[in-house]
Amino acid sequence: MPFYVPSVLSFVGFGMVVPLLALFARAMGATVAGAGIIVGLFGLGHVLFNIPAGFLITRFGMRRTLLGATMLEAAVAFVLGFVGSLPFLALFVFLLGCVHTVFYVTRLSFFRALVPLSHRGRALAMLGGCNRFGQFAGPIAGGVVTELFGYSYAFWGFSAFMCVSSVLLFLRLPRAEVDTGDVSGDGVHWIARAIDIVRTNGRIFATAGTAIVVLQLLRASRQVLIPLVGESVGLSVSQVGYVFGIMFFLELLFFYPVGIIMDRFGRKATAIPCLALLSLAFLLLPLVTGFFSMILVALAAGIGNGLGSGINMTLSADFAPSRNPGEFIGVWRFIADSGTAGGPFLVAAAAGVLSLGGASVAVTLIGLGGVMIMALFVPEPLQRVGMKSGTGDRRVGGT
Repeated sequence: MPFYVPSVLSFVGFGMVVPLLALFARAMGATVAGAGIIVGLFGLGHVLFNIPAGFLITRFGMRRTLLGATMLEAAVAFVLGFVGSLPFLALFVFLLGCVHTVFYVTRLSFFRALVPLSHRGRALAMLGGCNRFGQFAGPIAGGVVTELFGYSYAFWGFSAFMCVSSVLLFLRLPRAEVDTGDVSGDGVHWIARAIDIVRTNGRIFATAGTAIVVLQLLRASRQVLIPLVGESVGLSVSQVGYVFGIMFFLELLFFYPVGIIMDRFGRKATAIPCLALLSLAFLLLPLVTGFFSMILVALAAGIGNGLGSGINMTLSADFAPSRNPGEFIGVWRFIADSGTAGGPFLVAAAAGVLSLGGASVAVTLIGLGGVMIMALFVPEPLQRVGMKSGTGDRRVGGT
C-alpha cells in the first residue's frame, strides 16, 4: 500500500501527459524542432537532478524527501495546466523532470533499505509492472481527456493523481528512517570519486554503458517522433494516445517472461533483439500513412522495448563491484539518463536539418550501432561473474 498504489497512480498520471508534451508545444505555436527541445528539457532535468536527489535524501531523510517530491510534482503539474507561453512551458517541463527524478530515486532508496535481498528482485519486478500499467493506461486516458476537454485537464488529472499519492504516502509510509549512507566529504570529493569510477570501469562504460545510452535514446525518441509523425499524417490526439497505449500494453505483457529469459539465457539474449526491434520501428516510421500503419510501428516498438524490460538496472547491478556498488550504479544512471535527455534534442536537430523522415532514419542508424556494440563488445554478465548461481547484491535486477 505505501509504495505500489501510489506508484500506479503516479505512473498513470505521468503517462497521461508525457506523450502529449510535444503536441501541447505544437498547439502553442512551437516548431517541430522547438517541440523536441521542450520534451528534451524534461529529460535534461531528470539527468541533472540524479545526484542532488541523493543529497536531498541524506539531508532530509527518505520519508520527508519522498513526501516533498510527491507534493511538489503535483504542484508543478497543476501549474502546467495554466501555462500560456512557450518559455513558461519549457521552464515547468524542466522542473517536472527535476522533481520526478527525486520521486524516483527516493522510492528506490526505500525499496533498497526496507526490502530483504531475497525478495528485492520480485519487489522491483512488481514496481516495473506498475510502471508499465501506467504507461499503458495513462496515454489512453490522457488522449481521451485532451480530446474531450483540452490539454490543461490532462495536466490537472496528473496533479490530482499525485495529490492522492501524497495522502496515501503520508498515512502509510514507514516513519522510521534507516541509514542513508556515508555523508562524509563534500561536493568536490563526490565529483572526484565519480570520475575515478568512470576511469576504473572505462571498458564497461564504453561498451555496455554506450549500448544502454543508445537504448535510452531510442526510448526517449519515441516520445517525440511518434506523436509528430502521427500529427503529420492526420492522426487525432486520441489516436496518438491509443498508439502509445497499445505499445505500452505489449511491454506489460513481456515483463515477466523477459526476466526468466535473462536469468536462463543471459542479459544479451533480450538486449540485442530489444535494440534491433526498436531500430526497426524507427525505420518504419517514414512509411506511416495513417492510423493502422502507425499501429504496426507500435507493435515493433512495444515488443522491442518489452524485451528490454529491466535491462538497464539489471546490467548496472551485474557490473557493479562488490564494494560500494551504489556509487557505480549512481554513475551508471547519470550516464544512461544522458540518452533519455539527448533523444529529443537529437530528433529536434535532425528534423530541423532534414525532416521527420530523416530524423527517423538517423535514430535508426544510431540504434543499429547499439545492436553491434551489444552483440560484439559487451561481455555477458552471467558468464563474467558466474551469476547463474551467484549471491549478493549483483543478483538484484531492476526496472
